[in-house]
Amino acid sequence: MAVNFQQLRSFHAVASDRSVTRAANRLAITQPTLSKQIKDLEARYQVQLFTGSRPPLMLTAAGEALYEKTRGLFQTSADIEAMLGDTPPEEGGLLRIGTDSPPYAADLIAAYAQEAPNLDFKVTIGNAKDTNALLMNASVDIAIVCEPIGHNDYTYRPYYEDRLVAIAAVDAPEARSNVFDLDALSRRVLLTREPGSRTRMAMERMLEAHDVRPFRVMEVHTREMIRETVARDLGVSFMFARECPPDARIKVMELSVEPALISVSGYVACRTERRRHPAIRRALDLAEVLSIG
Repeated sequence: MAVNFQQLRSFHAVASDRSVTRAANRLAITQPTLSKQIKDLEARYQVQLFTGSRPPLMLTAAGEALYEKTRGLFQTSADIEAMLGDTPPEEGGLLRIGTDSPPYAADLIAAYAQEAPNLDFKVTIGNAKDTNALLMNASVDIAIVCEPIGHNDYTYRPYYEDRLVAIAAVDAPEARSNVFDLDALSRRVLLTREPGSRTRMAMERMLEAHDVRPFRVMEVHTREMIRETVARDLGVSFMFARECPPDARIKVMELSVEPALISVSGYVACRTERRRHPAIRRALDLAEVLSIG
């Protein structure tokens, strides 16, 4: 009885993502079709491969054993595809990038374009949570992320280090100093990004550690709106230093707190099964070069 390769691919996708929904999106098929292929595989060999019905799905002992085999199978398949079928980046093609930090995406594209001027890029901007989801759903080829997903099916390369700074209108009382006093928040409106933003997560970590409670909090969903509301002295806020371009209306101030509370590490990430694709492999290599440089 010959093995059904499509059923194995469906199993491997669900086992990798621990979710039928994400796997179906990645394979560009419907969820009912994917579920049927898994059921047909289980029925064919009279074995149960998953337990549970909601993500994260769990593999049975038989599922774990099969997943170990399919990882090798599809890695070999990806290696063969990279060797024989994929266009080298210098000859063209498209690299899809997801990021929560436009400046770092622009840096990577600028370096890449010098080596491969015929390669096209498509960039999707979202917050940290959205960017991770884009990578997990295979909606992008690589993602610039600040927190590794922590799963063996994803490959990472260090890319950048950044830190939070405080920003206020140039004529605000806080702007008289080059170091922002967190206690000033008890008298000020704090302008903050939406939940899921890495800026907000770092900010909340810092404020909790120092037991600081702002006078009032106003949620503003984009960097541009944060900058404009701060410039009009509607409140103070925090941004990562690289994401805070020079603006004559705004004073940027350092934070006198523990570096670990306000620092963030950035990575270029891809799905491990695609790390040998020429354009993706070169993006990972460039991330390491730029991180050193």
